[in-house]
Amino acid sequence: MTRTTLLLAFGGTLLWASCGTRSEPDAGRADGGERLDATPSDAAVSDDAAVSDDAATSGGRCTEFGPARAVGTVVDRSLDELSGIAASRVYPGALYTHNDSGGLARVYVLDATDASVRGSITLSGVTARDWEDIAVGPGPDSDPWVYVADTGDNAARRGGAARDSVVVYRFPEAAVDASGSGFNEPVTPEALEMTYPGAPHDCEAIAIDPSGDIYLLTKEDSGPSTLFVARAPQATGLVLEPVTTLEMGGPLAPGSRYATAMDLSVGGSGLLVRSYDRVYLFIRGIDESWADALSRVGTRLPVFREVQGEAISWSPDGRGYFTISELAGPTLYAYEALNTTCTPL
Repeated sequence: MTRTTLLLAFGGTLLWASCGTRSEPDAGRADGGERLDATPSDAAVSDDAAVSDDAATSGGRCTEFGPARAVGTVVDRSLDELSGIAASRVYPGALYTHNDSGGLARVYVLDATDASVRGSITLSGVTARDWEDIAVGPGPDSDPWVYVADTGDNAARRGGAARDSVVVYRFPEAAVDASGSGFNEPVTPEALEMTYPGAPHDCEAIAIDPSGDIYLLTKEDSGPSTLFVARAPQATGLVLEPVTTLEMGGPLAPGSRYATAMDLSVGGSGLLVRSYDRVYLFIRGIDESWADALSRVGTRLPVFREVQGEAISWSPDGRGYFTISELAGPTLYAYEALNTTCTPL
């Protein structure tokens, strides 16, 4: 396997930082001004963490987070439509990200302390048809792998011609060498072609379970999103299995019905699901299925009101998360656990 060389100038731990003298945005505000009112929706999500079943029984777990902190702005013009983000589990302070449809088949590496671009990884032999999300999780060898979801299909939502299949690309983080100075050596990923049972779907959210199962959450114009799974071990040509459905929002929450990203904690019990303007946390109990976990009320978490927010990632230590917008020149935001000694999910 070709090794990609990355020079990652990060410290030994993930740092939380703000840039310059910019004031910290208040969580739940559109622009740091008027606070957004909590909007009642259906039984799948809750805007009040105080009455959430998960929050009420969480004990010392990391379930409450502070407002957004601006880490830095991505000034590299080649990153103009970021549609996913995932924290490395090998290189401290590294965040993987990518552009949306029509971009190069390239994963970029951001510095979690200032949002600067530290390098890129080209996926050899790959066409980026409609990349929508990225995740890090166990691969076939149980080591950390990077997963890129080429699963976007707007036509499936709009009644036009749709894709016959979607593809998830993955490669081991061990293929990324942080000891050298080059950034553009390619990796050759494994391509997992997948089809949905029945009709095609648009999908912008991927998460990897500690078991190695791959989860995809669809984006729907009307009706609930559907959670699908590709059980481990995977082989190309598989048919996805429906798990459950999830209502993302109601008629009084514009944009919130669209599932645009998700991420599963390293421990596997905390699922972050976001829409353009909201973030929800779902907690899975020991030996519980995601179908059961998602049947309960989720907790609404802080998120800055980004323009076209389509990316979210847990921090590697599980005591915070990151978001970033698809807008050109986006700001990377970090959210810290209110209890810095909480137990990660």
